[in-house]
Amino acid sequence: MIRRVAGMLLVLGLALTGAACSSPKDDGTATAKALATALSTHTVGSVPFDQPASDVQTQLTDLSKTIDPTWPKVTVAGVAVKEDGTARISLDYSWTFPRIATPWTYKTGADMKRNGDGWTITWTPEMVEPSLKAGELMKVATVYGKRAGIEASDGQEIVKDRPVQTLGINKDGLTDAQAAASAKTLAGVLDIDPAAYLAKVKAYGPVAFVDAITLRQEAYDALNQDQLKPIKGFLATAGTLPLAPSRTFAQAILGSVHEATAEDIEKSKGTVVAGQILGGSGLQAAFDAQLAGTPGVNVTAVPAEVAKPTASASAAADSTATDTAASRSLFSVPATDGKDVKTTLVTKLQSTTENILADVKTPSSIVVMKPSTGAILAAANGPDSNGYNTAFLGEYAPGSTFKIATSLGLFRTGLTPTSTVSCTPEFTADGKKFYNAPGYAADATGQIPLTTAIAHSCNTAFLSEYQKLSQPQLADAAGALGIGMTNDLGLDAYMGSVPRDSAGTEHAASMIGQGKVQVSPLALATLMSSTVKGSVVVPKLIVGHDGKAKQAAGAPLTAKEAAGLRTMMRASVTDGYLTILSDLPGAPALGKTGTAEYGTDNPPRTHSWVIAAQGDIAVAVFVEDGDLGAITGGPLARAALVAASGN
Repeated sequence: MIRRVAGMLLVLGLALTGAACSSPKDDGTATAKALATALSTHTVGSVPFDQPASDVQTQLTDLSKTIDPTWPKVTVAGVAVKEDGTARISLDYSWTFPRIATPWTYKTGADMKRNGDGWTITWTPEMVEPSLKAGELMKVATVYGKRAGIEASDGQEIVKDRPVQTLGINKDGLTDAQAAASAKTLAGVLDIDPAAYLAKVKAYGPVAFVDAITLRQEAYDALNQDQLKPIKGFLATAGTLPLAPSRTFAQAILGSVHEATAEDIEKSKGTVVAGQILGGSGLQAAFDAQLAGTPGVNVTAVPAEVAKPTASASAAADSTATDTAASRSLFSVPATDGKDVKTTLVTKLQSTTENILADVKTPSSIVVMKPSTGAILAAANGPDSNGYNTAFLGEYAPGSTFKIATSLGLFRTGLTPTSTVSCTPEFTADGKKFYNAPGYAADATGQIPLTTAIAHSCNTAFLSEYQKLSQPQLADAAGALGIGMTNDLGLDAYMGSVPRDSAGTEHAASMIGQGKVQVSPLALATLMSSTVKGSVVVPKLIVGHDGKAKQAAGAPLTAKEAAGLRTMMRASVTDGYLTILSDLPGAPALGKTGTAEYGTDNPPRTHSWVIAAQGDIAVAVFVEDGDLGAITGGPLARAALVAASGN
């Protein structure tokens, strides 16, 4: 022991003081550091081994393939030189795995012997891992917990593991020409891009399974099996994916998942690995970390002939079960399952509102809210929204539905529901003529109560007040009803905008929901809900999620103001354009229609809107290209209220 310590002190002294000659004799430190660098980079370089450098490089290269992209950091802990001309290098290993908090650390070593002024290192697998033996490689596999589901308001899973089939070409046994021909045929049957799939097939190895598409089991069953069976190499593999009840169910809200692509992996800078299931859009993406949980890792020593890189999620999950008898566990961190995301959606109501919009041949939406809590019970987008979340992200002129905000602004100038306003066939504001909607009732013109102006939606009555209600006051009134609030819903959502600097004609147009006033269906459902509740309502989609809502500037809505608005909206049902709602059983219905002109066509195209409520239910209906709100939106609003009455 005394001799060994003395030897170590001698090495340390030489390292610190150096030597006077220009090429000092290596005390072992330089060679040890070169070895650590070689092991850290899996590149032999000029490090002297007792075997040909090419043989050592082959072993390191093979090892790098089975643990890629993970590779440890190797540092020198010390060099112990003996009097017999040999030395022992002590090495510290530290492995850092993506999304694994605790690194794997251990100590090992390497032997070397003096060779002139330098050293020759004895290659052994133990210098990589203490228990590693000749003929073994290390294999790193990411292990995933169970991805959690997305729940409806009653706690029942909306998104859960459902059976799927992954279709593709198995190239094993096929010539290049056969694989190419099969790829083209399969692409034609599946109606996918043939050029892109052919390129993918060519890029994969000679015995690879090349996936083309993953389909729900019912979609796969609906395919013409007689067209698939003759395709050489065709293969369908069964599996599961977290999916909604149907392909279209709340599609824009729930979103989608997919297996990590090469692009995902590259962008993640190490946090995403091959085989990982990622949220691609909607809630699946927004709450990906919660749903996915925390991955674990398995590091095993396996015979070289079975050590292959993991290429898919299923392979990663099965990696610990493969060749169990021949494998040895070196390091393991268990995965943590994800946690469910609970929404406020009511499954049956969501399906029903989507069915209500099924035949609408233009982008459309229905949002159903519970005014007492702000819970979004349904947010349906019609088929022509093509997957876009029109309900939350649409930015449209609200037309006459915005007269509710304008009425609130007029209340604050002293008007009441019984105050008289002037409804004329036309009105000129700042040189521009405005008119009432075609077919406007003649008996609702002249000096009429503000309530009648709302019930029959007289444009000129509101336009005639534009100089008495400033644009900032109008914006404040809209803000008191929830328009323009900031709120993290859990998904991106547009809550509307009312410019504060509009003037002249633009300000006048704002009074009737035109100009630069913009809202989403969600924003108008919020306005309707706030009117029902008597105070601003914050929409909620995710149970327990704090949106840190902040109301737009302006005085808050008062109970008296809300009562006045409800009185006028009830008149719209009993005496105005929404009589289609008048015979609904239960609590009295109230609402407001809206028709907003847009585009450059002559006559202009129009958005169709209806906002309505009954009891503790509020709805907003939007159709991008429609007739008058009452004509297009009225029947849809009625159907939505009827559907919601039991929920």
